[in-house]
Amino acid sequence: MDDDDTSRASVRWMTPPERVSTVGIEEIVVPGQRYQLGDMLGRGGMGEVFDAEDKQIGRGVAIKRLRSEAPSEKQIARFMREARIQGRLEHPAIVPVHELGRDADGRPYFAMKKLAGTTLADILKLGDGRDAKYPRQRLLRALADVCLAVELAHTRGFVHRDLKPDNIMLGDFGETYVLDWGVAKVNGEDDTTDASSVDEGASTLVTAAGALVGTPGYMAPEQVHGVRDIDGRADVYALGSVLFEILAGERLHATGKSAAMSTTVAGIPSRPSLRRPDAEIPPELDELTAAALHVDREARIATARALGERIQKYLDGDRDLALRRSLAKEHLDHATVAFAGGDRSRAMREAGRALALDPTLHAAGELITRMMLEPPKILPPEVKKAFDHESADVVRRTTTVGAIASATYLGFVPLLAIVGNATALQLAIITFAAGASVVMLLWMRRPGTKFITPALIAAQLLLLVLITRLFSPFFLGPGLAAVTAIGFMTGPQYAKRQASWVFVVTALSVIGPWLLEQAGLVASTITVFSGGLTVHSSLVQSESSFYIVMIAYTLTLIFSGVLLTRGLRLAERHARQHMHLQAWQLSQLVARQAD
Repeated sequence: MDDDDTSRASVRWMTPPERVSTVGIEEIVVPGQRYQLGDMLGRGGMGEVFDAEDKQIGRGVAIKRLRSEAPSEKQIARFMREARIQGRLEHPAIVPVHELGRDADGRPYFAMKKLAGTTLADILKLGDGRDAKYPRQRLLRALADVCLAVELAHTRGFVHRDLKPDNIMLGDFGETYVLDWGVAKVNGEDDTTDASSVDEGASTLVTAAGALVGTPGYMAPEQVHGVRDIDGRADVYALGSVLFEILAGERLHATGKSAAMSTTVAGIPSRPSLRRPDAEIPPELDELTAAALHVDREARIATARALGERIQKYLDGDRDLALRRSLAKEHLDHATVAFAGGDRSRAMREAGRALALDPTLHAAGELITRMMLEPPKILPPEVKKAFDHESADVVRRTTTVGAIASATYLGFVPLLAIVGNATALQLAIITFAAGASVVMLLWMRRPGTKFITPALIAAQLLLLVLITRLFSPFFLGPGLAAVTAIGFMTGPQYAKRQASWVFVVTALSVIGPWLLEQAGLVASTITVFSGGLTVHSSLVQSESSFYIVMIAYTLTLIFSGVLLTRGLRLAERHARQHMHLQAWQLSQLVARQAD
């Protein structure tokens, strides 16, 4: 229908004639001008659906009518067949048909309840994001309702034959509907269909009697093989496929092939299972799904009611304790073998599943607790990766402490300028080195900033070498070098492999200037003689200036050491508390027996 047709349809009145007599329609006498059409809601190969207003009742309805302006007798018969089947099935989950008739153009139509909701297919496409609005429990409740509606159809002699997520709708107010009864089988009725009734591009296959009828991926094996005596167990298989999709998050046969097309082993039909490492599926539903999807229909769950009731029992809290204990023991055995083989990751997963299935299985809890309290000698790759990429909070905390410690050097600049004889160049170098260290440490607080370890160490060592030259290598240098090395090693930016390098460069920053003095390359800052030694420093102007500088140095050194070690202590304490808290929480999962 083009835009002009749609425009005309929006103001057209559905006017049933006084008397209509055609194939599949009894005489209908209805007062004229009852329905006013609105926008088109959908279109298929055979029919089209419009939003409409029932002027007689004053309610919104949906009108479905044949698309063809000159339909054949077979098309009319099939169209009316769908309306009659749907109209004879009075159930809250089956859309009620209000009226059959012909429009002003003579095309057959039927009026039915207008729906507002989302198909199960669209819900399942949401993936993990569906859980907030459509949790698994709600989908299972909806499927249980669908099972009862399908059971009603079976008792009335109808088999749907095309049950799939696209034909199940969840209403906006908690309703559930089974849609599209166009290919339903009626017991005792000729099943020959008109090929022209097939929707172009649709996944549903409708051909002559004995051929495929349904949607690949949801068809029962007997449908695939063209068995004529299809019964309600074919719908049970389709419902099992839908259940599988709800639980596993993917289609049973992603390639679109039916289970009947898969191979069998030793003549035993294949039996799909949801027990996979990446899918946490309740064992009761796993067993139920396998029973509904049995390739042999004689071994399959017999009725849709039985399937729906077992789903409802699970939702009501009914659990197969014997099955759960058996599976828990199986998972524990796997965990024990994995732990013995050094695969702690699998051991933890299997033990966790065992405990989830049977909280009274003490051995599983004890194994988990043991793994928590006895860490592996070699870190797993995942743990090592997480350790090497520590959180931004840890980086900010450690770099802040380092920045404060480095900033204390800047306090010596005005002091040396006032009470010492430091040259402008010496003061400039101290200011530059200390300031650069502070700036680099603060810059490293930014998320995603790459560590600038070499430049930072160079600035710190430059400052250390300068101070050893001002006050002799062995007078102030060793204590300052030790605190500097501690500062280097507290941050997460310094890997373990750098420890020896930090030791060498900080030691050389103290011993190196002394070696230069011994070689006569620089002036000596210390003289040793029998009974004493003399320290030569150009910064000392008087006794009072010497004591001022020494007191400030002592306080600064102690403050820096306390600040750095306090940061280390807090980090270590936090890590131990976190580890013990995890172990305690896991131990609470295990039901302890009374002494």
